Amino acid sequence: MLPEFLWTYLWRLYFKFLHHMCKWLIRKISGRCELLRIVYGGSKGTVQTRRIESSLRHSKKQDLKHLLADNNVNVDAAVERIMTIKSINSDIHSQFSSVLKTCLSQICGYQQLISEVECVRKTPYCSENVEHEKMLMELWEKLMPETKLEERVCHQWETIGFQGSDPMTDFRGMGILGLQNLLYFVTHHTETARQLLSHSNHPKYGYSFAIVGINLTHLTLHLLQSGALKTHFYNVVQGRPHLENFHQVYSYLFYEFDKFWFSEKPRDIMEFNRVKDKFQKKLIIRLKNKSTVLMPTFTDRYRPIVQS
Repeated sequence: MLPEFLWTYLWRLYFKFLHHMCKWLIRKISGRCELLRIVYGGSKGTVQTRRIESSLRHSKKQDLKHLLADNNVNVDAAVERIMTIKSINSDIHSQFSSVLKTCLSQICGYQQLISEVECVRKTPYCSENVEHEKMLMELWEKLMPETKLEERVCHQWETIGFQGSDPMTDFRGMGILGLQNLLYFVTHHTETARQLLSHSNHPKYGYSFAIVGINLTHLTLHLLQSGALKTHFYNVVQGRPHLENFHQVYSYLFYEFDKFWFSEKPRDIMEFNRVKDKFQKKLIIRLKNKSTVLMPTFTDRYRPIVQS
């Protein structure tokens, strides 16, 4: 079996010298350009969108390549431009423009989502910002509806997994994105979030709910930026993905991490990084399967079986 670096070299060699020749030959035989062949090839979801993305990336036309780097693409205009360049007749190939529009919206929208999420992450939590403080209070109220918070700065915050008396300090790495993720989870999956908070207080396998949640924000962001989440979004979102789609993936990962944590039976919280890294590797392997989706399908009846 060839080493990975040799496969990489051969793959690059193929695209540099042979790919365009093969495309030209197949087009002469089939009478269709590569994009038409992909659209009519029968594949849908991730497979189809990734093939169109690859075709644009390796195109000889620079303006087609630039579509993958431009965060402000006018998708309708881009579709028309592609059809003109490729000499595709819209009367003959009426299906092509609608399929290409969906795929381009997914491809360009994914890059826009990265920029949007990163912008939120770079927004620091500010105790003088009324909206930030309101979100933080909502987080407490939804997780601890029967317990009144005595003061804004107090050690009660540690009961939901913050490190000290002021949660603001724990949001430094992930900014307001960490809070938005947590609040989305506890708002849209309230009972499940409360159950996970209860699990986090397990005498042997307990963990810091809020701190783990913020670490999972970092993990979800890494999967997005690396392109690993394209598999999920291209299968699930028929168009441009939005911030809520990111929050949905985060909610799924929090739920799944809780199960994984207990299945690993860690000695103590000091094993968090080992367990997280193992969890991340399994996720990346799953996302290499082109049919994978990461949709939260859990119910509020979820209870893990924890063995001592």
